[in-house]
Amino acid sequence: MRTMVKDILSAIDAEIARLKQVKTLLGASGAVSARRKPGRPAKAASVVAPQIQKTRKRRKMCAEGRERIRQAQIKRWAALKETPKEKKKAVKAA
Repeated sequence: MRTMVKDILSAIDAEIARLKQVKTLLGASGAVSARRKPGRPAKAASVVAPQIQKTRKRRKMCAEGRERIRQAQIKRWAALKETPKEKKKAVKAA
């Protein structure tokens, strides 16, 4: 039983040594035989990280400005409400 374990361990050690030799051989010539990815090659030195633009602070509107806008919108709505009535009167008169 012990001889079988020793044989197995020596076979594993031999395999490890062989794999280390293969690794060193491939590592030395790895740059030449390395496969490239498909597509356009990436730019190495000229790649610059995009700068993030600072967000502007929101401008606050004063109460007077909001009130002017509100009044103008009320006038627009009133003008829209008046036009259908005028059209109906013109249709009835004709």
